[in-house]
Amino acid sequence: MRNPFIDAVRAIAVITVVLGHWLVTSLVDTPTGMYIDSPLRHMPELAPVSWVLQTLGLFFFVGGYAAARSQTSFVTRLKQLAVPTLLMLGAWTAVLFGLSMRGVDQGTAYNIGYLVTTPMWFLGIYLVLLGMKPLVRKLDEYSWGVLVPIVLVLVVPYTVWWAAWQLGHSLARRRIPGPPLLIVGVLGYAMLTRFGGYPVSAVGIPGAAVSNLNPPNYATLALAFAQIGLVLTIAPLLTRIGTAKPVRWLNKRALGIFLTHQSALITVTLALSAWGPLPGLQQPPDHPGWVWQRLLWLPVCAAVTWGWLRALRGRSPRRAAPPPAEPAPAPASAERTPAP
Repeated sequence: MRNPFIDAVRAIAVITVVLGHWLVTSLVDTPTGMYIDSPLRHMPELAPVSWVLQTLGLFFFVGGYAAARSQTSFVTRLKQLAVPTLLMLGAWTAVLFGLSMRGVDQGTAYNIGYLVTTPMWFLGIYLVLLGMKPLVRKLDEYSWGVLVPIVLVLVVPYTVWWAAWQLGHSLARRRIPGPPLLIVGVLGYAMLTRFGGYPVSAVGIPGAAVSNLNPPNYATLALAFAQIGLVLTIAPLLTRIGTAKPVRWLNKRALGIFLTHQSALITVTLALSAWGPLPGLQQPPDHPGWVWQRLLWLPVCAAVTWGWLRALRGRSPRRAAPPPAEPAPAPASAERTPAP
């Protein structure tokens, strides 16, 4: 049985991550080639926007919950993810080869390849955590449940995504109170960025020496806890939202959208470069007007993402149809029966 709360959180994570990449990533066209830039580099006052749009912790949180409830084998899931991924990479390999034959400089080709493959690290960690399902289950059963994520990160800071995954797995077995996580996360992020020397931005900025995502650190963990705590606190509202048709549509395509949205942005940028550099697309993101200009390109990027999804879907293994959605109690306000 699907959980509307989890579906709503997954939809929020998909939308915010996609918007985040489309709004803070720019492939700037110059006479000597294309380079990657970000409005956050020129307008640091926009850093708080990254706290809302960097929701990878929520992605791993719902991934842990789904893994705890799923009966799909690891091999089946691997095939479902590997085939469209390899097809997309193959398509871009051909494109980059063609561009190289036409004399495109190596720096431009590298930047395009970097943006295309950026989402791949997520799928790699996702598959590793799926393969660790027996260990995750044992830690949840024989340890302190929701305290495991905290212990994990205190021992090895780079296990931020495992910590979020473990919390999601725990939610499948027990109630998790949201307000404590929210308070700890908000205070932790504020203290770390104000006094701990951590960057204020939740995402990496081109040219910056330090990033909160590469590698993930305590600030990344604090943000993930704050976001998980927030969605748990407003779980009744999200449970109602999770029954809407657009949410169900997004959930069926969540990983596909995550995989292809960067490709869509690059496709639009390259396809229109003959008319460029166009405002909000290939021009430097160094003024507030660029943000509003980029917003006008988002529907175009969404349409091209749909095209990528259609192209890959027809060549990918079909997933079994999910069971019908049924109302489920909000996890923050109702007890759950532990799964066997």
